[in-house]
Amino acid sequence: MFFVDVPEQHAAHPRPGLIYSASDLVRAAECPWATLHLLDEKLGRLPRFEAPEDPMLERTSVLGDQHEAAVLEEYRERFGPYDSATGRGVYEIDPARRMDWGTLVDKHGESIEALRSGADVVFQASFFDGRFHGRSDFLVREDDGRYAVYDTKLARHAKVTALLQLAAYADQLDNAGIPVSDTVTLVLGNRERASFHVGEFMAVYQERRDRFEAVSRERMAADAEPLDWWQDSVSRCGKCPHCAAEVERHRDVLQVAGMSMAQRKLLRQRYGVRTVDDLANLEGRSLPSPVRSARDQAALQTGRAVPDKTVTFTDASGTRKSVSYVVTDSAPLTRIPAADPGDIFFDFEGDPLWQDPFDSSWGIEYLFGLVESPEDSSEDPRFVPFWAHSRDEEKQALLDFLEYVRQRRQRFPGMKIYHYANYEKRALRDLAAKHGVGEEAVDDLLREEVLVDLYDVVRSSLRISEDSYSIKKLEPLYMGDQLRAGDVTTAAASVVAYADYCLARDSGDQDRALAVLDSIGDYNRYDCVSTLRLRNWLLGLVSRSAEEEVGQPYETRDLSLEPEPPEDARESAVEASLNHFVETASPESTGLAPDVLRDTVRAVAMVSSATGYYRRERKQFWWSHFDRLSAPVADWESQRDVLVFERLAVEENWHKATPRARTEKRILEGTARLAEGSALKDGDSGLFAMYETPLPPYLEDKAREARQRAESGPRGGQAVASRASDARLTLESLEQTEVPGHVRIRVVESRPQGAESFDQLPMASTPPAPIRTKAQEDSLAMLAEEVDAALPHLPRAAGLDIVARRPPRLADGGALPRVGDPGLGDGKIPMADAIHAAVSRLENSYVAVQGPPGTGKSFVGSHVIGRLVREGWTVGVVAQSHAVIENLLKGCMVNGGVPGEAIAKAKRSKTSTDEDVPRVPWREIAQKDIPSFMAEAASGESPVPGGRIYGGTAWDFAHQDRFAPGSVDLLVIDEAGQYSLANMLAVSQSARNLLLLGDPQQLPQVTQGSHPQPVDESALGWLSAGARTLPQEYGYFLDASWRMHPELCAPVSTLSYQGRLHSASAAAHRMLADTKPGVYRLDVPHTGNATSSPEEAARVVELASELVGRSWRHAPDQAFRPLEPHDVLVVAAYNAQVEVIREALEEAGLSDQDETGVRVGTVDRFQGQEAPVVIVSMAASSAEDVPRGMDFLLSPNRLNVAVSRGQWAAVIVSSPSLTDYWPTNPDSLSILGGFTALRRNATSWDRLPLSGSTRDKEGEIHE
Repeated sequence: MFFVDVPEQHAAHPRPGLIYSASDLVRAAECPWATLHLLDEKLGRLPRFEAPEDPMLERTSVLGDQHEAAVLEEYRERFGPYDSATGRGVYEIDPARRMDWGTLVDKHGESIEALRSGADVVFQASFFDGRFHGRSDFLVREDDGRYAVYDTKLARHAKVTALLQLAAYADQLDNAGIPVSDTVTLVLGNRERASFHVGEFMAVYQERRDRFEAVSRERMAADAEPLDWWQDSVSRCGKCPHCAAEVERHRDVLQVAGMSMAQRKLLRQRYGVRTVDDLANLEGRSLPSPVRSARDQAALQTGRAVPDKTVTFTDASGTRKSVSYVVTDSAPLTRIPAADPGDIFFDFEGDPLWQDPFDSSWGIEYLFGLVESPEDSSEDPRFVPFWAHSRDEEKQALLDFLEYVRQRRQRFPGMKIYHYANYEKRALRDLAAKHGVGEEAVDDLLREEVLVDLYDVVRSSLRISEDSYSIKKLEPLYMGDQLRAGDVTTAAASVVAYADYCLARDSGDQDRALAVLDSIGDYNRYDCVSTLRLRNWLLGLVSRSAEEEVGQPYETRDLSLEPEPPEDARESAVEASLNHFVETASPESTGLAPDVLRDTVRAVAMVSSATGYYRRERKQFWWSHFDRLSAPVADWESQRDVLVFERLAVEENWHKATPRARTEKRILEGTARLAEGSALKDGDSGLFAMYETPLPPYLEDKAREARQRAESGPRGGQAVASRASDARLTLESLEQTEVPGHVRIRVVESRPQGAESFDQLPMASTPPAPIRTKAQEDSLAMLAEEVDAALPHLPRAAGLDIVARRPPRLADGGALPRVGDPGLGDGKIPMADAIHAAVSRLENSYVAVQGPPGTGKSFVGSHVIGRLVREGWTVGVVAQSHAVIENLLKGCMVNGGVPGEAIAKAKRSKTSTDEDVPRVPWREIAQKDIPSFMAEAASGESPVPGGRIYGGTAWDFAHQDRFAPGSVDLLVIDEAGQYSLANMLAVSQSARNLLLLGDPQQLPQVTQGSHPQPVDESALGWLSAGARTLPQEYGYFLDASWRMHPELCAPVSTLSYQGRLHSASAAAHRMLADTKPGVYRLDVPHTGNATSSPEEAARVVELASELVGRSWRHAPDQAFRPLEPHDVLVVAAYNAQVEVIREALEEAGLSDQDETGVRVGTVDRFQGQEAPVVIVSMAASSAEDVPRGMDFLLSPNRLNVAVSRGQWAAVIVSSPSLTDYWPTNPDSLSILGGFTALRRNATSWDRLPLSGSTRDKEGEIHE
């Protein structure tokens, strides 16, 4: 960022002339406040800020120049120097000697001329448009004559900041009229090339540029005041050198340990707190628990609280400092397990931005480091490192570490693994799941509480006077004069150092590489020793001695009290066998051709991973559940879907709901705290009831048994106190109160059968346990056995073809028939003709159909099914929900002409009277009667000829007593874009062939666990392999939307379908008077809103009021009618916003409590529905307010579903600050880019005179 004198001929250009670069835009994206501060410095309003020196940054800069020079040399060798006669070769632009207007214009002209001449490569091309100046590393000419932007980056991974720079240069090329490639490329430090579609994030760059220019103009105004730290209208990162200096100078509340930017904003808005002193002096007994904790922390940091002890020390710079602490609760200290001679102290070093060159996956744990408890306290503990520099080595390091622990536990049965913070526990879980090895060993460590997190102990028992609870801040309390020193002293520095190691290794500088590894190892060893000393110091706070406890004799546990490990925690024998094949198979050992072997290995790996899919999904839930039990209750308030009760009373005491009921229930009502972003809703059941001591009698008996097991175990360990009840809660009603985060609730509690009644009331409820999936697991186990027995070949099966990504296999060996091929049908529905022909010819295989919104996926599918049933086929219909299944069954009757007697579904549970259950047009049968119903198709004795259709769930089609293997001719998986591969494999056993109907670009498959293979991905998404539309070799893409007007369809097609989706002609003939078709944006400024916005709700009501009454014609042959409230559909991002909007609509008379009128809900409710106009309310004020992350809120899948509900128009209502944030990775940048482009290309609702289409006296519409 610099100023230039603007020539007179550019009189319209602002003076002084501010010139900025891509780096300035990056800085502005990361911290707008620091950027404006720098601008004020250059304008002379503020003194120049001297940023602290960063030797690592300087070294990185030098190495970056060397990397760039090496790449340049490669291009010189390949293309030669520039030849003016031919216009080819490498053209090198010399840097400008002066940064003045004329020089910059000349350099820009030279660069553009080199490109127009056709140079193969232009190095250091200079761009200047009067405002922006930048120099691209390389512009490389492609075969089609377009130029691709290449940039060299020392990193081994693609950074978002680098992508913004690439977009800037691509934009400059386009503005200069130079043909530019769709992709931009980073040449990384390891010489890998990472390419990205620039169109996915160009809108982010353009918006950043517009924002920068707008705020710069404001700051450069003559009457602008110098930037003030408390100017909240300017966002800031809070941690860059500029911010850190201001935080310290103003004693900002960010100095308080654990304070986030979101908490800072809340304290400012609700309590007027700005400084750490304000917070320390905050009064009030009814403050939320997180605020009380922050206040107490501030009081100790400011010296207003009396400490138990203060320690004075000298830091690395020679400055004398002190740290104080208070023991707030000694109980967690007494529960630390007794010291054991086999204890180890463990720490990972990882690089989250490392990218695997083979599969592009992110992150590596490159060092598993530990120290052993020394036999003599005067000796240095032994350091044991396990290094990993590739994905395979990471897997081996995990196995080696677990084997080391196994052997050590044999020698020291009472040993524990101590670590600081949850990272080690989480990383072990993720690594075991990702690599598919050691899962049972990790489970054992977790279930038997071998891993001990000292961070939890510290946070629940101590308060220190530092601004952080990192172990580095605690070390002065127990490390004495052995404080940190050396080249690597922080986790961030270790990541940078590891990148330095990789660069040195890859460039052949082995001495440098080994020296860097040694420094990282020293840092890791110190962390482990620090954890050892911390454990010993914590024991000493309650008069315990590690040395004495280590010397106590070990008592063997009473194995009769040890719980049996659950069977499903173990890897099965068939999984192990399949994994062995995956790891060892080769063309020589199998006799398979390389391409066939590749597909086979992929399928076998997927089957093995699917076999443990449900086990891993359960693990993720139970890990989170037991982590919660071990954590302080105060931490629960910030966890989604956890109700922490504030006031609870018995509305109706224990009773039986009916005389024949086996269990008793009671009804409770009161208020609770609920984290923003929670998805709890009326009717949710199976919630765990959580109790404080004294526990209900039956629960106290369980806790006593747990204590007995623990006390009989190694060295009298302590059991985690169980708060989880066998009682379950059903949420009858949940209402938001006027206080954010507070709700009114009414719950029904059921008591376990046989348990005596009790008076204790639960203190919280937590999410319910996963649903049992025995049928699916049994089906997958059988499939795994079949695959294992057939190796090295694969059985011919539809599900295996899908996971192997093999094209559908037809009986005649040919390719899939295409729309318009002769002889396929009567031609009335060409797509149905083609799909029917394909399915009819399947030979134990599948056909996939991707149907975007409004393309008639269910319509076409029901016609295909109807034809097959008339031909005698037995068909199953399965989906994630009964509503989806029943919708397709109705379509089979209405469109496919299938009689209701030929369709069946399971009997529904009856209520008190049969009248309570609405009638259905098909047969309802008991599940035991399914085989006989399906057999009617072949008997020839039924009065209803033809085949049969059964609509059921995965529990039906995976159950071999209901559907024998291969007993169904065709299984149709509806909404297969949400149906996981594991589920698909489980149900596929029931059928000979599969038909997948769905759209992976709509609501995604939701899973919790981590898996060695992507079996959690949807079946259709897997076949698409990252593409937004289904490759034609796998099936059919329905490319015509019968719902959306072309002006509305086009942006949806760009967002989600690579431009392949278009409107059917009928969709273009609808009319809404006084409103142009398409996507609109409505900016509603607001602050501090996370999941609900009254401001947006008010504008939604205004919008609906404006729309209702306008003349609407659904089709040319229909008369105009006034738009009714039910013709407007409102999609809100969060349930909380649904309630706020619904209340506002009811007050305005646009909706009733029975939900007639304007319809309101989340995208999950409205998938499959439509309306003339849809209004989308985003609710959140800014990224820092969002509780579930911006990737969820701006998900292109969810946006696609929301916007595509509309037939004529969609209005996106959002805060203009919502996109003012900086993503952390390329995928998140792409997500932001999709939403930003949608908004930027939309028409502003406020600015548009809504006269796009009007009716004349004869009722005709004119555009």
